[in-house]
Amino acid sequence: MAKDNRNQISNAVNSVAYLRALCSLGVLILLCCTVFFFTRLGTWFTYAQPNQLADSHEFWQAMWTGFQFDVAIIIRLGAVGILASILCIPLPVAIANFSWTLNRYLGGLILLMVIWLAMINFTYIGFFNRPIDSFAFSGMNYGAQTIWPTVSSLNAFELRLLICVVATLVMFWLYIKIGKKITLSIRTVTMGRVYFMSLAVILPLLLMAVLSRGSLSTSQLSPTHLVVSSETAINNLVPNGIVAIYYGYQDFRRSTNIEHASDQSGRELFEAFFGSPAADSDLFPQFFTHTEHSALLEKNPPHVVLNLVESMAEALLKPTFSGEINLAGELRQHLETDYYFPRFLPAHDDTQKSLMSLLVNTEHSSISHAAYQHIPLQTSVARVFKKAGYKTLFVYSGFEELSNRSEYFKTQGFDEFIGAQRLTELYPGMHNTIWGGEDKFLFDEVYKQLSNTQKGDKPLFIVTLTVTNHPPYKLPLEHSLDLTDIPQRLMSRLQDLPEKSLDTYLYTNDQLGRFISKIKASHLKETTIIAATGDHAVRGMYFNTDERLHEISVPLYLYLPRNYQPSGVVDTQQIASHKDIMPTLYNNALSEASYLNMGRDLLDPITKQSIHNFAYHADYVLADNKAYRKNWTTFLPGQLVTADFKLTKMPMIETDEPGNGVVYSQVLDWLTRFQMQQSQAERSPE
Repeated sequence: MAKDNRNQISNAVNSVAYLRALCSLGVLILLCCTVFFFTRLGTWFTYAQPNQLADSHEFWQAMWTGFQFDVAIIIRLGAVGILASILCIPLPVAIANFSWTLNRYLGGLILLMVIWLAMINFTYIGFFNRPIDSFAFSGMNYGAQTIWPTVSSLNAFELRLLICVVATLVMFWLYIKIGKKITLSIRTVTMGRVYFMSLAVILPLLLMAVLSRGSLSTSQLSPTHLVVSSETAINNLVPNGIVAIYYGYQDFRRSTNIEHASDQSGRELFEAFFGSPAADSDLFPQFFTHTEHSALLEKNPPHVVLNLVESMAEALLKPTFSGEINLAGELRQHLETDYYFPRFLPAHDDTQKSLMSLLVNTEHSSISHAAYQHIPLQTSVARVFKKAGYKTLFVYSGFEELSNRSEYFKTQGFDEFIGAQRLTELYPGMHNTIWGGEDKFLFDEVYKQLSNTQKGDKPLFIVTLTVTNHPPYKLPLEHSLDLTDIPQRLMSRLQDLPEKSLDTYLYTNDQLGRFISKIKASHLKETTIIAATGDHAVRGMYFNTDERLHEISVPLYLYLPRNYQPSGVVDTQQIASHKDIMPTLYNNALSEASYLNMGRDLLDPITKQSIHNFAYHADYVLADNKAYRKNWTTFLPGQLVTADFKLTKMPMIETDEPGNGVVYSQVLDWLTRFQMQQSQAERSPE
């Protein structure tokens, strides 16, 4: 009898601990949702356009969907504590007390995560105009010594830290104070066992199961629910920091998996992209084409220099954005006299992805420092030039070990890779920052390499990648610029960007322009093709909703010697993207060269029948003067693209489709996976 009484008392005490944990979870949800709510408001009023869209149904839809994600994620994280409390009901009192302590500490940890990840997500949106994504994880290979100075260089960084500290103190004070009230208020359980189990255990668990799914239907909250509008500013409000980092990690993990590339799936993609079935022969070679025969190119192959410029935003070259200030610097004169394509998009919004897409034709950006880093790919652009008799060279003002670029690009066909460490040896006067050296010496080295070629030497294919115009935006010590009279229209756009970012932007354009001027003033003028584009646009600037293409656009500049120029008129206002750069260079520099048929020659007249009449960006496909924004695996109805590269709302036409551009990235993905498995098969023993 005494034992039964002790068990009843123990169960009653343990039930009290469970009820306290349940109430504590409710308080935690309330506090966390409050943090998320004010973070969304801060994001909206700091980075969006509240005057234009505050009354929009989509705005409130984003807030409601975001709230559903908030409740769901806090319940999922706190569920382990509740389940532990339920399991402890029939166990000794000491274990139940431990479960209460576990719930309190778990709740504190969740609250801490919520506050700091909310600020990280807020800052990430301000700089990248998107919530935390896979790039946050792929960028970790740069190391803390590089990432921290970069992040801390953003505007108002100290203020953001202070806000996080204050919010943490306030929320923990409330959490502790309310926790004490819960302890004092819930001391006994008066309901019977059946009522307790049904009302206090089963019903709350059912409610938690529904709320953690976010829906009573068969479709629970998923990445597709993150998009509620065609407006980026509204969609940015939906995921909180925890949700964003979770889905970002899922994307990153998927991007590192190399799945089997079946012949059947490859043939389906071939037909979807090219519009006709593949022949019955081997599929992989059918993705390639070749340049025409040219006696000129055969006898006099030109040097080819492709310059990838860090954060070379097209918008900052336009007076409508920069005002009277000339941020093109010494490059301006060349933009005005040579081929200049202003309606141009990069492949991605980060350096590594654009670099791999442009130079290796792959969407798997992590393979340069992953298990497949030693596998040479036939889709590499350097290999095309090597087969044509060129010496291939990569000159990088950043450090060689970043993303294993030095070794990887040598594996992909570059004969030599010169990075910041080598440049420092060659030019002792160069100063290094956390990302590398000064762009001036990169261009000096390229000019020296070209000048040192003798008659009979192999022509050079050179790729450059600059770093000076990268956070924390350190202008070289010996270089001074005067940008004190910055127009107000430009200042109002410098959202999270420090003013000194304009200095480094102008500096690199100056150095590139001077390099081109030196080429034109030398004998190399008649033998060197020069191309220049951005790896991605500037990040952290403010743009209106109709300026989303300007936000991501980069320029494409082309210089061709007189004898290598096309005879017809070139349409420099055509819409194009990174995928078209190499086919343009191949067709104007190489005779009868085989290359991957995934882009078009921009100097050729445009034909409506061409399968390459679209521009590709990771978030957009542009075709037939319409922009289709990618929504995970589908595309939103198109928006009309105006002559000044702005977006105009169109009536929603569900049958409106962007054509074969929708499978462009899938084709690249299949080609990479096919080459990986072919290489593994060749290395496997019989």
